[in-house]
Amino acid sequence: MKLMQHLMKLVQHLMKLVQHLMKLMQHLMKLMQHLMKLMQHLMKLMQHLMKLVQHLMKLVQHLMKLMQHLMKLMQHLMKLMQHLMKLMQHLMKLMQHLMKLM
Repeated sequence: MKLMQHLMKLVQHLMKLVQHLMKLMQHLMKLMQHLMKLMQHLMKLMQHLMKLVQHLMKLVQHLMKLMQHLMKLMQHLMKLMQHLMKLMQHLMKLMQHLMKLM
């Protein structure tokens, strides 16, 4: 009789243990789902960041090209100014000569 009672209690405890294990498994499943979603979001974020980096690199390239072109433009303007200065000097000399002739 006592053995039967002990066995019944043991069975009850085992059933409770099984219930708790089931609950634990459910929670673990939910946790796994959330982790999967988190991973997906992180992947998307990484993709977007990589695209952003690519765009920024392109922007830097374009800015460098623009700077090169501006440098060239400045050089040409400097040369133009030098030529204009020479032209002005020649005109001044010409005017002096004309004044002398008069």
